[in-house]
Amino acid sequence: MQGRKLTQPQFQDGHPRPDPLAEERQTNSRRTGQGRGILRGCMRFIDLTHPMRDGLPGFQNDPQLRVEPYSSMQRTMCNISRVTMSSHQGTHVDAMAHFLADGKAIDAMPLNWFYGPARIVKIPKEAGEEITVADLFKHQAFLRPASRVILNTGWHREYGTQRFFAEAPSLTREAGEYLAARKLRLLGLDLPTPGRETYAIHHALFAPEVETVLIESLANLDAVPDSFTFIGFPLHFAGGDGSPIRAVALVA
Repeated sequence: MQGRKLTQPQFQDGHPRPDPLAEERQTNSRRTGQGRGILRGCMRFIDLTHPMRDGLPGFQNDPQLRVEPYSSMQRTMCNISRVTMSSHQGTHVDAMAHFLADGKAIDAMPLNWFYGPARIVKIPKEAGEEITVADLFKHQAFLRPASRVILNTGWHREYGTQRFFAEAPSLTREAGEYLAARKLRLLGLDLPTPGRETYAIHHALFAPEVETVLIESLANLDAVPDSFTFIGFPLHFAGGDGSPIRAVALVA
């Protein structure tokens, strides 16, 4: 076969046969960034979600996360698990209905609220420390109406311990009201709740004229650049007050 020139198959009239694999090869070249270079950059995903494991601690008085075998390959020829948990387990989003009787439920929140350009704001805090208006004011350039802002305090490293809930840093009430006044589209936290004055802060952020999406217990924030695309869609719970999400950073 050496030296033999491969030619495109011909019909008897001399016209070339259609190549049934040509379209597939073109598609594959686009996917791999070959050919004409339609994909000009390499996009990567960074997981911002804490893993769900049986028995992980949660908020006091919330249902404990249980992941238990329900059926097995040996019994029914397939594996099925029974999962019991709070609607605010792990990395999750709060719906306005979590604290407001007439607030939007999770299925009434537009999907585009959970996707878009985001900015990391680093405010390192230790156990029990407060995030103040002065801390936030240093980053006011990024706290614009309709923006998506993720606060990285470093507390996400404590996830999986009861300390994560009991000793978390906290927004002051004034800091929560300051953020509400900025009318962010989305506020992401590596904390289990925005602050010790949880009712006042949630009410400020969820007010009808604000409706900031609140994401809690984000993970792996040290791995993302300052700017990225945030993706974090909730489950479609009809009338839900919140939902676990798979939060992801899309990085160019």
